[in-house]
Amino acid sequence: MNSEQTNELAKALAIAQGQMKAASFNRINPHFKNKYADLAAIIEAISDPLSKNGLGRTQIIEGDGNGGLYLKTTLWHASGQWISSVYPLPVGAKPQEMGSALTYARRYSLSAIVGIASDEDDDANEASKVEVAPRKPEVAKAVPLSDPQYDHMMLYVAELDTDRLTKFLQWLNVKSTSEIKAHQYERAMAGLRKAVGRTLGDGAAAPVPDNAPEEVRQ
Repeated sequence: MNSEQTNELAKALAIAQGQMKAASFNRINPHFKNKYADLAAIIEAISDPLSKNGLGRTQIIEGDGNGGLYLKTTLWHASGQWISSVYPLPVGAKPQEMGSALTYARRYSLSAIVGIASDEDDDANEASKVEVAPRKPEVAKAVPLSDPQYDHMMLYVAELDTDRLTKFLQWLNVKSTSEIKAHQYERAMAGLRKAVGRTLGDGAAAPVPDNAPEEVRQ
């Protein structure tokens, strides 16, 4: 989404990007051990270059009119020109879960709209990697969803109202979406596609790799 004209914004953003330093990868993902820049590091990297070139940003939560919520990130130019993107937020999440989801959404949306990296570029290997060493079934079933899997799943979750989300979680025998594990991904997605009634996103979030433990792929 963008304003009718974006020439002034595009020119200013091009200059600002040339002045931006890479965000500091100051955090480590506990599941995949890859480094990433937290929200504060991204804001620190982009604030001065944007401001010096007449650019600003806003990130606000809006409703979709059907009970869903999304984060709207907008990059503004002093001329009034703008571009924006939206990121779905979980419906019916507990305050702590919503806080985590909102921080995640702000971090990725903000880095994407200004064009800087927010985590290490590993060709998605770390994001989809599952430990393949032999282990007991109860350990294998504790494997969390990868970030791409979680993002893809949340596209569908955002389409559910509170009642349908509650029934979906009960069906999976979990209390929240954060409890859904890798071995439940295929079943969860099948249920969500049926509940939503259509396919969302590009489907790029791959299932657990074929060489993962059998317990995870069940």
